[in-house]
Amino acid sequence: MHTQRMDVSLQLAALRARMEKEITKNLLLVQGTANYIAIAPKITQEIFAKYAKGVLSGDNLLKNLGAAPDFVMQFVYPLEGNQKIIGINYRSLPKQWEQAKKAKEIRDMVVAGPIKLIQGGTGLIGRAPVFTENNGRMEFWGIVSSVIDVEKLFAVVGIDDSNLDIAIRGVNGLGNKGDIFYGSPQLFTDKDTIHMPVMFSSGSWTIAAKPHDGWPKTHPFTLFIHTLLGLLLTVSIFGVYRVVKRDLTIQTIQENLNQAQYIAQLGSWRFEHSDGRVWWSDETYRIFGVDRDSFVPSIESFMDMVHPEDRKKVQEALEISMNTCAGYAVDHRIIRPDGEIHYVQERGETVCLVSKETPTHAMGTVLDVTERALAGEKLRASEEKMRAMAESSYEAVIIIDINDNISFWNSAAEDMFGWKAEEVIGQQMHPLITPQEYHPQIRKGMEVFTRTGKGPVIGSVSEMPAIRKNGEIFYVERSVTAFKVRDSYHAVGILRDVTERKRLEQKLQNYADRLTLASKAGGIGVWEWNLITNSLTWDAQMYRLYNFDPNEFNELYEAWQSRVHPEDLQDAELSLKQAVESTGFWESEFRVIWPNEEVRFIKAAALIRKNNEGKTDSLIGVNWDVTEARQKEEQLRLMATTDDMTKIHNRRFFIELISREAERSIRYNRPFSLVIFDVDKFKMVNDMYGHDVGDIVLKAIAATAKNALRDVDILGRIGGEEFAVGLPETDINGALLLAERLRLAIEKAFVELPNGEIVDFTISLGISTLNESNTEVDILLKHADIALYAAKENGRNRVEKYNETKNE
Repeated sequence: MHTQRMDVSLQLAALRARMEKEITKNLLLVQGTANYIAIAPKITQEIFAKYAKGVLSGDNLLKNLGAAPDFVMQFVYPLEGNQKIIGINYRSLPKQWEQAKKAKEIRDMVVAGPIKLIQGGTGLIGRAPVFTENNGRMEFWGIVSSVIDVEKLFAVVGIDDSNLDIAIRGVNGLGNKGDIFYGSPQLFTDKDTIHMPVMFSSGSWTIAAKPHDGWPKTHPFTLFIHTLLGLLLTVSIFGVYRVVKRDLTIQTIQENLNQAQYIAQLGSWRFEHSDGRVWWSDETYRIFGVDRDSFVPSIESFMDMVHPEDRKKVQEALEISMNTCAGYAVDHRIIRPDGEIHYVQERGETVCLVSKETPTHAMGTVLDVTERALAGEKLRASEEKMRAMAESSYEAVIIIDINDNISFWNSAAEDMFGWKAEEVIGQQMHPLITPQEYHPQIRKGMEVFTRTGKGPVIGSVSEMPAIRKNGEIFYVERSVTAFKVRDSYHAVGILRDVTERKRLEQKLQNYADRLTLASKAGGIGVWEWNLITNSLTWDAQMYRLYNFDPNEFNELYEAWQSRVHPEDLQDAELSLKQAVESTGFWESEFRVIWPNEEVRFIKAAALIRKNNEGKTDSLIGVNWDVTEARQKEEQLRLMATTDDMTKIHNRRFFIELISREAERSIRYNRPFSLVIFDVDKFKMVNDMYGHDVGDIVLKAIAATAKNALRDVDILGRIGGEEFAVGLPETDINGALLLAERLRLAIEKAFVELPNGEIVDFTISLGISTLNESNTEVDILLKHADIALYAAKENGRNRVEKYNETKNE
């Protein structure tokens, strides 16, 4: 019996591999159509029919192709026999709407069926969403769908040609949890059947099988021999299965590449190092804009067509590939014979002998991406999506050791939990992603796993709550298997987010639990607003956030209004109105004023609740205090704009402010002047009293100048003992008066040292003003500095204006 079980397992593995290949290949064609429309969204029925004809003419199982912009079916091929579905809105088809809507929400393909088709037969329906890029934002275009002929699928993979009784379950890609759609249901209850999963993008099936004639009975004296034979066959089957699956995978990849060459109009080429011959495909000739009959491709003629600015990098890429016998990728421009510049993506590889010293040939592809040159990010995203589909990496994959330490964390896990791989590698997994109430039983299970490699969850599929980095609790479907490396066990878990499936039954309870946890741990207040009665319900933290005595709170919306800062109330109420009327979610930040006039910053968020008629009747939300964060932001802003010692504007911010003011003055033809002044003989102060006293003098000068200037004047420290003042709405006469007032104020000021000694000081000032010949801030500063130098030369403690004739 062991031998026959191995034989059945081998047959089933080969069947499973062929089925996975065919389903994945055909779903990739549907996804490829979605990617094509994403690149060229302004599609017509004629263009769609031409493209779809090319897709369906290949070796595939697709019955048709359809595209529905904004969920309304507008394009279908073949049109004959399908005219009735043109104009149909998915929203009016309850059974199909949920599938179509889910594809948009998860931004991924959704598989439905197999289902009985109206036109006869059974079909597996794949629906892929299309998103286009608009000004850097991804916008939903619609849905691409197709039907895979299931009867034809089974015929191609040879399911009826086997000597096995077979049953398949997994309607809508739900695997073990899906309905049975092929074969006898008894095969899934029979303990002697062999089960294998069929994995494809967006779902899976499960196959159950056993021989037509049942399993033979094993003679008791042959048990030992069969056991030994079973072990040997297990090794052999595993190797044979890997070879079969590898061959089928290679075949699938080759077919998909051939199909992609036809559909995507991707050119290819080959270069023979032995004789220098170059071969181009028809598409390559078209991309380069040359005639196949008259143009002879060569390395030299190719390089002549490369844009001169790009030739160096193309040459370097080719040389590196040839010298290292490796692949290369380079994006560059070409100049076609008609003078048009096109952008191309070129990928190639040099193939060498085993010694990796002598190149034999090079081959590669060239793709015209002129129309998409500015959409690089979208192309990369599309490539990543296709790669993710091929690699079946939509589920989170996590590997831990016997100490619960994470050793692998894929990109899907990053997306699901919010933690980057570099943040979690080496950390214990369960405290990171599992609710605390499960920790005791997890510790017990880990103790068993450490000793035996087994445990309550090993080899099972189950649902469990998990925690994201932001504290959100959600549900995942988890399957765990164990493997042994040397003398230590490891566990690999595959997790799929099933939040949507659980949302309806657990939404209210989970939401309440999150709010309770957040309120207790993070100082977050929870509130509910009944729009029908206009009443507010607050928890204790809300009273603290708004500094309300519970006995004073009248539980009305107006009470909340009375605390919000008048300057912020309008924006807060407007965003609240928009949330109620359209968005369904409110998020806002505003200030509140306590009775003692203290101002606090509050962050608010809320969910909108609707009744059975779809009308909003209440909101439930949270508030938390972000005052400390805002104060820190203000401190950082001051540090970036303020001179640390004198507490006036630093040089960078001063220049920024006067540049704005100068631009305004020029725009509206208003006067603007600039004064630069520094301390006379400041070095003597530092030498005589020390730098500490020098700092006190600079602070005193800054304070005196600030008091002597107008509120609109701009004061800054632009050097060691050098200061400057921007004077809006001030001509040269006004600047002279203000500068003289400032000079006298500084002359009268002094600093008294702890020993009673008096330190006085003076300043020299230079003035420049904007005029028709002087409109640049840099020139304004230079002229003021020249005038300052003249003041120094003429005796110090005086004011000089820039004289264009005298100072040139």
